[in-house]
Amino acid sequence: MTEFDPNRQPDQANPPYPPSAPVPQQPWGTQQYPVQPYAPQQYGAQPYVSQPYPVAAYPMLQTSGMAVAGMVVGIVALVLFWVPFVDLVLGFLAIGLSWGGMIQADRPGYTGKGMGIAGLVCGIIAVIPALIVMLFFFGLFAAAGTAACTYAC
Repeated sequence: MTEFDPNRQPDQANPPYPPSAPVPQQPWGTQQYPVQPYAPQQYGAQPYVSQPYPVAAYPMLQTSGMAVAGMVVGIVALVLFWVPFVDLVLGFLAIGLSWGGMIQADRPGYTGKGMGIAGLVCGIIAVIPALIVMLFFFGLFAAAGTAACTYAC
């Protein structure tokens, strides 16, 4: 068995492993071979001619603005479902804009049918709680009005 001493200093004359790369004999930064100058060009430099960009074979698609507007108004209507009259107007506006956007997105050259569907769904979902909240407020005011009139009239 060999003895292993972790505190022993390595022997400089006999390193335990051979060097991994040859040691350079000359200092860094000096060149080993003489540099050859560039050969003069025999021909004149060719001018750069820009190539025209390729033209698309089909027209660019355009997103339906009505579908985008219907989706935005539908999301706003979902957020404002607790405001009685404003939400009904926004909900029906979202339904109309989204419906028109879906029809426009079916035409050639237009996209955005998914946004139209999202706006339609958001508008319908926003109108249902708005109707419930509005009926609740009308019922509450009607009950308060008849009770007040019974005693004061």
